[in-house]
Amino acid sequence: MNMKAWAYLASAGLLLLLAAGSGSAEEVKYKEFGQSGKSSEFFKITLEKKQVQVTAFFDDRESVQQFRLNDLAAKNGQVYAGDILLFDEAGLVIEGRTYPYDQVSDTRVFGSDDHISILFMTSTGAAASVRRFKRGNLIETSRDLVVDSDEFIRGLVLSLTGSIEIYGEVNRDVISLLGDVYVGPGAVVRGDIVSFSGRVDVARDASVYGEVFRADKRRTKYRHRFYRGDKAIDAIGDFVYNRVDGATLYFGAEFSDSDSLLPLIRAQGGYAFASERWRYEFGLEQIVLRDPAIAVGGALYRRLASEDDWLIGNWENTTFALLVTEDFKDYYEGEGGTLFVRGKPMDNLTVECRYRYEETRWLPANRDLWSLFGGDKKFGDNFERVPYAYRLDGIREIDTTANAGLTWEVDYDTRDEDDPFDRSAWHMTANLEWSHPDLSSDFDYRRYTLSVRRYQEIHRHAMLLLKGIYGGSDGHLPMYKRFYMGGLGTLRGYKHKEFMGSRFWMATAEYRIAFPKTDVAVSVFWDGAQIANDTRLDRDVETRHDLGMALYLGKDFKVSLSKRLDRSFDDDPKFYVRLNHVF
Repeated sequence: MNMKAWAYLASAGLLLLLAAGSGSAEEVKYKEFGQSGKSSEFFKITLEKKQVQVTAFFDDRESVQQFRLNDLAAKNGQVYAGDILLFDEAGLVIEGRTYPYDQVSDTRVFGSDDHISILFMTSTGAAASVRRFKRGNLIETSRDLVVDSDEFIRGLVLSLTGSIEIYGEVNRDVISLLGDVYVGPGAVVRGDIVSFSGRVDVARDASVYGEVFRADKRRTKYRHRFYRGDKAIDAIGDFVYNRVDGATLYFGAEFSDSDSLLPLIRAQGGYAFASERWRYEFGLEQIVLRDPAIAVGGALYRRLASEDDWLIGNWENTTFALLVTEDFKDYYEGEGGTLFVRGKPMDNLTVECRYRYEETRWLPANRDLWSLFGGDKKFGDNFERVPYAYRLDGIREIDTTANAGLTWEVDYDTRDEDDPFDRSAWHMTANLEWSHPDLSSDFDYRRYTLSVRRYQEIHRHAMLLLKGIYGGSDGHLPMYKRFYMGGLGTLRGYKHKEFMGSRFWMATAEYRIAFPKTDVAVSVFWDGAQIANDTRLDRDVETRHDLGMALYLGKDFKVSLSKRLDRSFDDDPKFYVRLNHVF
């Protein structure tokens, strides 16, 4: 790495450390408040696996309604589940009966790793109205709530769909079902904090006496302002197996505090036994702005890199390599660093700008590595599908160059993280990579991709899946930055990485049917694509097609069988197994 690139990284690293800062905290005297009187169950809201269940307690029975979390929305100060009115300005509405907010005396929050329940209590007895008057809950249906630094809320703070900011003191729970919660410096929350789908940020010198419950993270205990119970420093480890590095064991530690503004710090290293190379990464990420969310970060590393991560992840690829002597990635070694700025200007939208500097090194495949059911089968060579003469030039280029550049990426994703086939959704990603000598690079090119995926629900058991991807480039792309088509994740009726090019388009259509009350689904699909190497995409470039069918078992297993349609020889159907539901 030359001095100019090191200067980029060192300067930004210093800025990151200064941004992390250090805080001091002072001991604060807290008021003690108690409650008296009898309470009974009023209504309950439960979140479990993206399903919301609302239970109202009548005198002699319970009324239960269930909705998907994403069906809840605020309209004109009211909360609807689809077309059904669930909460109005006065309270919960169920079976024509209203459960008023002003009769809520207390809340109880219960949770585990897979569900959160909020039980709303009501006071009973002759003095109930007097206690309600003194209690002082702060409740809104959809409006954002702010508790100023000089305010004390005797009861709970609740906004069903709005966000909540706490700068003063709250004696009971703070609940925002669909919004964000922020507890500022010096603020005090003596109860629990709950958000079903928003963020929860707690300043490092705030005090939270209860627990933090979020759907995307295990609950976190807080003890006053100086203790973060279930996080601090976590040991991390990983195991990767591939045809270049062989078995690689990674060990390290991570400090993460996503509920406050402390930086995320990660350090890990490992040894690759086949290539006899040490691997390491030291990274830091710092939140600098909360709304909209903006973070900056960077890392120094020596890693075995691959441009095939969009096709298959390390865990799935490791499984195939260990079991059946199949490695679907091509690799090169990259040593250098990266700096980035990442923002989330709105829900489901993430934008990122990244600078990366890498000195690359060629590493050959170790073809005789062991696998459990491989028998006498050998692993293929690294980049074995590339034509011989071009491959030799590509190897020489990897061993004698440094690649540096800027990358801009925009990602919009409305899918359900737990079940992408649960509802209609979009997933769109745009990426632009610019490498230039002015950025300390030995290359001069632009590489860009755009992908659009549509998950269109036909009815509760059927879905139409549509995907379109375009990739292009200007300038000279090194071998490891070129596009490859065929096989896994692309043209599934063709050999893996059968075609190489500098620009391409690909389209996929799949009709998927899930069998009721089972984890089984079947589909039929079509893939089509063009790919050209250093020429234009036009009618002279052959368009290739395949047809196939797939079987889904559970959430983590899929098999497909597909056949190419462009010829009648050497066209045996191709069989692929996937250990996740990538589309």
